[in-house]
Amino acid sequence: MNTAEFYEASRLHKFLKVLGITAMVFLLLVSIAGATKDSDAWNAKGVALDNLNKSDKAIKAYGKAIEINPRNAYRWSNQGDALVKLGKFDEAQKAGVKAKEIDSKAWYNKGNDLFYLDQFDGAITAYNKAIEINPQDSNAWYNKGIALGKLGKLDEAIKAFDKVINIKPHDSKAWYYKGVAFSALGKSNEAQKAWTKAKEINSKA
Repeated sequence: MNTAEFYEASRLHKFLKVLGITAMVFLLLVSIAGATKDSDAWNAKGVALDNLNKSDKAIKAYGKAIEINPRNAYRWSNQGDALVKLGKFDEAQKAGVKAKEIDSKAWYNKGNDLFYLDQFDGAITAYNKAIEINPQDSNAWYNKGIALGKLGKLDEAIKAFDKVINIKPHDSKAWYYKGVAFSALGKSNEAQKAWTKAKEINSKA
């Protein structure tokens, strides 16, 4: 083999090597793209179909996205919008409620995380977000009350516990900590009444 032949053979070897690597990468990408367990991909497909006014097919795509990741509020919201376009208002409402529930729960969990880090102001902000989405979230109101108490905002804490009691009149913990807040404010009579109510509830449990 002369120098020219060796050089040409070397070039061919390098080309085939690069081609082989490229083919492997291509097959890997095809494999990934072919994996239907991709919530983002199904959601993107739903959006594209929705934009083409193919809402019936979009709903199916959103359904796949939700099946893979049911805890993503955005997917539920998109499905609800598509259902509205088809006049399926009852189903759309259910999807909307689900989206709000997930959003509310996410803010509630964030509040809890911040609470356990002693970041009470941030926790209260998160609980407020949860309450804004779902005003009947007694757990968010209760934890907000505890966080307010930690910051010495006792009057506000009592209001939060009152919200819990309005939603769940037999929540003994809310009555108890309402009493604790009253006691810290030097309001012994009010504290005793709240504690008595907590005891009554627990005795019947």
